[in-house]
Amino acid sequence: MGNGQKIKKGNVFIKTIVANIPGRKAFFKGERTLKIGYPWLTFGAIIALEGIVDKNFKVLEFGSGGSTIFWAKNCLSVKSFETNPEWFENVKKRIKRFNNARIILADEKQTLKAIKKELDGYYDLVLVDSYPGDIKRILVANAVLPKIKESGWLVIDNYLKFGMENFKYPKGEIYTFDELHYSGRGTRICRL
Repeated sequence: MGNGQKIKKGNVFIKTIVANIPGRKAFFKGERTLKIGYPWLTFGAIIALEGIVDKNFKVLEFGSGGSTIFWAKNCLSVKSFETNPEWFENVKKRIKRFNNARIILADEKQTLKAIKKELDGYYDLVLVDSYPGDIKRILVANAVLPKIKESGWLVIDNYLKFGMENFKYPKGEIYTFDELHYSGRGTRICRL
């Protein structure tokens, strides 16, 4: 990745966080996601999200990490559910400095129960990227749909793996960002 990589947003060029990722090999391994604070999604999806997110966004995510830091830096609030206790502790330490980020350690049953308690139409963006062995992504994706605002965003990582190949996408715009060698083909961003 070159330094100072920029993309055009309207009539203005903006610097993208993709320029800070050390290289493709490091990216595919998810190295430095917490240190840099980037979502472990495809490059195209990261760049697209940089143009989509807004300081007023309320974000709900399933699977924490660099994305949690990214949302905390760029949005009003982020609530993240994590299933892995060790990873939960790592992320918790990294987000301490953000008063707009909350991380919750929960198994699949606890997560699905918590989703039901969330307000319908509350979140501007939901990311489904939970650890596949601990939680069924398709159950989470189906459960969170009513929690997303009209014209809100649903982000699905590894859209062809972990049961997501059977997900029935809501009507709306669907943007697919594939990456060679990326697990599950890539990332889909859907506007409801």
